[in-house]
Amino acid sequence: MVGGFRFLEHIGDVYVEAYGESLHEAFSQAALALYNTISSTDNVECKIEKDISVVGEDLEALLVEWLQYLIALFDIEGFIAKVVEVKSIERVGDQYTLSAKLCGEQFNPKLHRIGVHVKAATYWRMEILKKNQEFVVRFVLDI
Repeated sequence: MVGGFRFLEHIGDVYVEAYGESLHEAFSQAALALYNTISSTDNVECKIEKDISVVGEDLEALLVEWLQYLIALFDIEGFIAKVVEVKSIERVGDQYTLSAKLCGEQFNPKLHRIGVHVKAATYWRMEILKKNQEFVVRFVLDI
C-alpha cells in the first residue's frame, strides 16, 4: 500500500487524514498535505535540501511540532517542499524525536499556486492510529 493524504470535511478549517505503511510515511504525507494546502507541490522543484529535527513529549506533540516547524519555515523563509522524507521517529528518554530531509525551493507566487494561509497545526480532532498494516494521522490546520 502506498501512502497518501486526503482532505476531510470541516466547516471552517482544514481537516487532514494522512496515511502510510509506516509512521514515518504517515508523517511525511502529513507534511505534503500541509504544503498542498499552502500551495501545490506540482510546480515545486527540488533545488534546496534541508535537514530537520523536532522533538515532542508524545506522538501527538511531535506531529504538532513537526507541522508547526514547517509552517514557520514557510512563513519565515518562504520554503516549500516537494519531497519530504521522514528518516526517523524515535523515543529518546521521555521524548520523541523526528528527523527528516526536505527538498524544495523558495515559494514564488508567479510560479506556484497561492493556496490558503495556514496559521497553526492544532490538537483538535487529532488521532494517530494503526489500522491493520497502515498508520493513519488525522489533524486540523487552523486557517
